[in-house]
Amino acid sequence: MLLTMAMSGCISDMDSNAEPTVEPDDVAPETPALIDECMEFDGLERCWFTHIPSGYDRQVQHPLLVNLHGFGGTNSELYNYSQFDAIAEAHNVVVMYPQGIENSWNAGWCCGEAKDSGINDVGFILSAIEAVQANHSIDASRIYSTGHSNGCAMTHKLANEASSTLAAAGCMALYLLEDPHPSYSPVSLIEVHGVLDAVIPYGTSYSSSMYFDGSLSGEEGAIQNIMDWGNMNGCVGNGNLPKMFEQYADYSIMGYDDCDAGTEVKLVTLNYAHHVPYTNSDVDNPTNVDTVQIVWDFISRFSNADQANGIVDGD
Repeated sequence: MLLTMAMSGCISDMDSNAEPTVEPDDVAPETPALIDECMEFDGLERCWFTHIPSGYDRQVQHPLLVNLHGFGGTNSELYNYSQFDAIAEAHNVVVMYPQGIENSWNAGWCCGEAKDSGINDVGFILSAIEAVQANHSIDASRIYSTGHSNGCAMTHKLANEASSTLAAAGCMALYLLEDPHPSYSPVSLIEVHGVLDAVIPYGTSYSSSMYFDGSLSGEEGAIQNIMDWGNMNGCVGNGNLPKMFEQYADYSIMGYDDCDAGTEVKLVTLNYAHHVPYTNSDVDNPTNVDTVQIVWDFISRFSNADQANGIVDGD
């Protein structure tokens, strides 16, 4: 998949407006830092930046979280509104923010140029993960993915097609838009969705696929998506309605917690939220449910090493 790799070690302090300077790979960055990196993949320049947290220690293996922007958005915009930088700082997580072709990801019927051109985004993201692992101290058993909208669909696709790489996935406001991949093995997943989402409806996404793709491919909905993942993961009770775990006035958490290889599948339903259900979004998440922390608390419980033994933190 990786044709050639031309890495740029551009390091800049997060609070500085100065132009980034090139550092040799064996020089540790001052932290916190944002590192811009690019590679040539499938004849295209593909780029991302990586947040190195203040508590980064080369002698310690850190979790790696891939954070994927939505359709029409950029990695910089996602960095500013997703607030996973706070997770990085609080939990010493390395977070990478890839950039899609023409601000899009090829994730089933959604979306844009990446989908229309058949861009191999799974291959690019996996190669970028390998590059980050080569340059930083990463725990290979704790690689996670998250994202928003088109980036959430891309997270689902990554979990589906690269299940051996991810320990868990959790994202906001879209679904798995393809059939289970032949290579799939169970991966824990959580999806967050607002009941009032008009861009990707909670019930069924026919209107979304018509708008974005000119098709009626969008038969997915929030509950159906979780039931599909329950079937993929061999969850006890699959084929029935998910079990309710938590229920409050403004949100609930339902799904399955008895699945193959110790995995779990859950849906966070936000009763008053719209399409951008991130923390401190007064319009789209008016009751300020801490969705980012909920996602991190869920995915961080899992590792590839534990799943191989059917173990989850707290068991």
